[in-house]
Amino acid sequence: MGTQIDDLVQMRDIETLYELMAEDEDWMNQLDAAEGLVKLGDKRGLEFLLSARQSEDREIRDVAKEVLESPTLKRMLDEIKAEERRELQGKVDAAKKRLQKGQRVFRYKMVFLPTGEMLDEDLASEGFYIPGLSEFGLEGWEVVNMIPRRGQVLGGSVDEYISGAYFLMKKEVSADEAGELDE
Repeated sequence: MGTQIDDLVQMRDIETLYELMAEDEDWMNQLDAAEGLVKLGDKRGLEFLLSARQSEDREIRDVAKEVLESPTLKRMLDEIKAEERRELQGKVDAAKKRLQKGQRVFRYKMVFLPTGEMLDEDLASEGFYIPGLSEFGLEGWEVVNMIPRRGQVLGGSVDEYISGAYFLMKKEVSADEAGELDE
């Protein structure tokens, strides 16, 4: 990290680090600022580094990977993840209490199904049978939204097709299913 970033970390200047991460023209400064944010426990820095690891630029990917693998950052990541687990456990415990009081609790998840698993080419059929969704329905999950995923026929081509869809699933948890919240 550069001296300027080190100074900002020592001063615990999260706002300036965030501004550098979000707005600096030099990607190395952005990654250094993100690393500084993680050292201060700010999850936005971690999200930025994880995103940079997916960059189209190989050099950016390599530097982001190196930063994420440093012992100091790994320790900080472990601390952030532990805090997230504690927060989630607190929410699960609160949800279980709501269930005991007869209040409603829901679980949500996103499921991707490729087109081949959704389409039935029989034109005489009365609709499409989608085994994956039917199985979720039998388990109590309800589809609340669907987002098509587009693919391209050829790289650089403007021809697109639907390659599948993401389904937002919702399930109400009953009091006797409270154990599912721990999963």
